[in-house]
Amino acid sequence: MTNASLYFKLALSEEKAGNECASLLFYLSSFCESFNSDSKDYPYGTVAKIRILQNRLSLPDQFLFDLVHSYGPLSDTECQELLSASISGDIIGINAILAASANVE
Repeated sequence: MTNASLYFKLALSEEKAGNECASLLFYLSSFCESFNSDSKDYPYGTVAKIRILQNRLSLPDQFLFDLVHSYGPLSDTECQELLSASISGDIIGINAILAASANVE
């Protein structure tokens, strides 16, 4: 099981327990980790969960992006940009961010 999967599992558990704030943070960790681990699986379900919790908690996009922290090869800014592009459905933007990140390494 990948770290992204473990974070997602923790997020689901927190969400079921009614801890929406903790759940959101775990979903954000799962989202970033899915890209940091170089997984080829796009985190569609994670993005949907993040968006649902964002709306439930009435968080503006910028506040949500400020909660994003990367603990891997991608920077916080890159993960924030990936989340922004994911929310808006910008697949070309996602690919551009990942390609630029790969060129830096």
